[in-house]
Amino acid sequence: MNSTAIKLKKIGIGSIPILLFFIFWEGGARIIPEGVISPPSDAIVAIFRSAFSDILLEQTLISLYRVLLGFLLSLIIGIPLGFLLGTFFSSAEKALLPFFRTCEKLNPFAIIPIFMIFFGIGTSEKVVVIFWSALWPVLFNTMAGAKDIDYNLLRAARSMGATRRELFTKVVLPYTAPNIFIGIEFAAQLSFFMIIASEVIGASTGLGWYYINSTARYDLPLMYGIVLFITVLGIIINLLFARLKKRFLVWKEASQLH
Repeated sequence: MNSTAIKLKKIGIGSIPILLFFIFWEGGARIIPEGVISPPSDAIVAIFRSAFSDILLEQTLISLYRVLLGFLLSLIIGIPLGFLLGTFFSSAEKALLPFFRTCEKLNPFAIIPIFMIFFGIGTSEKVVVIFWSALWPVLFNTMAGAKDIDYNLLRAARSMGATRRELFTKVVLPYTAPNIFIGIEFAAQLSFFMIIASEVIGASTGLGWYYINSTARYDLPLMYGIVLFITVLGIIINLLFARLKKRFLVWKEASQLH
């Protein structure tokens, strides 16, 4: 059996639980009193209608734009800071770590109203929420990777006259790349989750607002359709980063073998 047939078989077997879920959902929606659950067939039709009217694409792009801004800001600050604290400024890392851990433990949902007071309910507030949520996994994974560097490599590089910049670009950065990517993967997943939550709590645009707007109009098919759409988007993001992470981990394993 060739690789294509094996992949198709795996996809077919993996699709069985999903098909059963939709079958039970469809059947249950027909049994339960009307106005409680929308059948998946109606939800799919509703979300396709929304897609063809361009409103779904518009709100999705708004949410993804906010996610991208906050996520990139967390990378710009979190990765360099993690490198510095994990390598050359270990004393500062010991002094700041308790404060950073305390900030990490703050529930993002609990402080969304505080961000709304300072930044309003527009794009700025959403970007800050994403930045706050994504910063900590990026920062801590970068620090952990930097502290896990084999110092024999650093000593060898220093003995050959490497500067700090060369140590960073040729030793520290390649060695810590897999750890950094793990933090980036988790931060990306968290960012997508938090943008929906922040738009649900307070927004006038975005996917979260679109969902709340459908609930206010009690449009059950669209409500469930948006939930399905958000779920599919989340799965796509997970699959994308899982594939990229696999490549990074393969690179690390190969480097360790040599």
